[in-house]
Amino acid sequence: MMRILLQHATRHRVRSFGTLSSPTTASQTLQHRITDALHRNAQIIPVLEQWRQQGNQVNPSHVRVIIKKLRDSDQSLQALQVSEWMSKEKICNLIPEDFAARLHLIENVVGLEEAEKFFESIPKNARDDSVYTTLLNSYARSDKTLCKAEATFQKMRELGLLSRPSPYNAMMSLYSALKDREKVEELLREMKDNDVEADSITVNNVLKLYSALCDVTAMEKFLNKWEGIHGIKLEWLTTLDMAKAYLRTRSSGNAIKMLRLTEELVDRKSLKSAYDHLMKLYGEAGKREEVLRIWNLYKTNIGQRDNNGYRTVIRSLLKVDDIFGAEEIYKVWESLSLEFDIRIPTMLASGYRERGMIEKAEKLINSKTIKDRKMNKPVTPLLEQWGDQMKPSDLKCLIKNLRDSNQFSKALQVSEWMGEKRVCNLYSEDYAARLYLTENVLGLEKAEKYFENIPENMKDYSVYVALLSSYAKSDKNLGKAMATFKKMRELGFLLKPLPFNLILSFNGQENMVKEILHEMEENNVDPDSITVNYVLKRHNGCNGKDLR
Repeated sequence: MMRILLQHATRHRVRSFGTLSSPTTASQTLQHRITDALHRNAQIIPVLEQWRQQGNQVNPSHVRVIIKKLRDSDQSLQALQVSEWMSKEKICNLIPEDFAARLHLIENVVGLEEAEKFFESIPKNARDDSVYTTLLNSYARSDKTLCKAEATFQKMRELGLLSRPSPYNAMMSLYSALKDREKVEELLREMKDNDVEADSITVNNVLKLYSALCDVTAMEKFLNKWEGIHGIKLEWLTTLDMAKAYLRTRSSGNAIKMLRLTEELVDRKSLKSAYDHLMKLYGEAGKREEVLRIWNLYKTNIGQRDNNGYRTVIRSLLKVDDIFGAEEIYKVWESLSLEFDIRIPTMLASGYRERGMIEKAEKLINSKTIKDRKMNKPVTPLLEQWGDQMKPSDLKCLIKNLRDSNQFSKALQVSEWMGEKRVCNLYSEDYAARLYLTENVLGLEKAEKYFENIPENMKDYSVYVALLSSYAKSDKNLGKAMATFKKMRELGFLLKPLPFNLILSFNGQENMVKEILHEMEENNVDPDSITVNYVLKRHNGCNGKDLR
């Protein structure tokens, strides 16, 4: 364990504490020295060591307070080092709470596997409910360790350690994430049978579950049972989930009440996230004035130097059909020197298109401001965070905008994400776009492999043209291009000039010009300007031979 801690310490360097032997330092109490070290973000163990070297006793309760302060200030590595030191130096006889604290820190700093090893080393007579609950909480953080969580909970049941709500809450949190209503309600019954009083965490977990299931009747009944009970406090994320449930069941009046309550409950450090959620949900409720009210609060308390707020307010205004309000806020965003985020103009352009304002949409996307600016952030993390809130039309518009501004790699990332996440039904034009992008970013070989994986019923004209266009980039691919052209002939896809033009683009095809023109005439395909240019070029290459 010490080796692992040393590895972590080298990655989390802390300023050296400096000299501690000055008269002023020597006269300080240990608490003052520790406070000073914490203030400097310096190492704590040298302070404790020097205190002992000066003949002073170390009070175990002081060390426990130090560990807690370090843990609460997100300095888990230092907290674990102090905990290890307390045990190694035999400062006191360790009590279950010491083992529980160390177990939590080990899992937090070096992982669950090491925490499990440490748990096995804890004397059995020291494994009380605090130790088991700490282990249970570690398992309850992921559904991948569901079996271990259930086994630990059963062991606590057998040992008679289920006298407090904490272990029940850990299991409820896990089952709620899995939307396992039956298990959650079973735990509630067991708590009642064992005279274990629910606490705020219990109530919030159950309400979140009922909200996720959109069972507003059960949600309201459970809330009425605990509302006003001393010590029970609702979390703002819980009331937000309840508002979502009301909106899904078309009870906008109750949703508004819950959103108002959310505003009252939110703490200052969560304001930014809360405002984003509130604007979105007020928008879904059709409350334009409320969206703008929260936006004004956002600007006052958070500021305007952030793209997230602009994305949310524009999306929310579009939701309440205030296209002109969204347009005005977009103009403000455009005037600021924020990092360019192509999702914002994409969203407004999509809003224009939905309302038949096609010319405005094209003007926005094709403006010099958009074409000349690039999106610096990687797209995939943004999609994971925000993509599921986008409409399919927004995603397709985003792909087009990235492609038009020559950001092919990012456009391909969006296209791949859209396909892998199955956020919408894909059509032939989606496959054609991805085929084109794959060839541009990853090369022809990858594009050919992707083409083979496209469902046969989706390989229409647009997909074959995208493949043929890839082959037409090099004269080396003439054979593959001709085979693709032949396949398009068999499928009846030679109804436009583009495929003919692509074959004409290959050098050395002067002898085929008459044949191609004849086939175009047979298929009633009128030559376009590109056809004419290719024919004239090939005509010159024939040294005056008659092509008519």
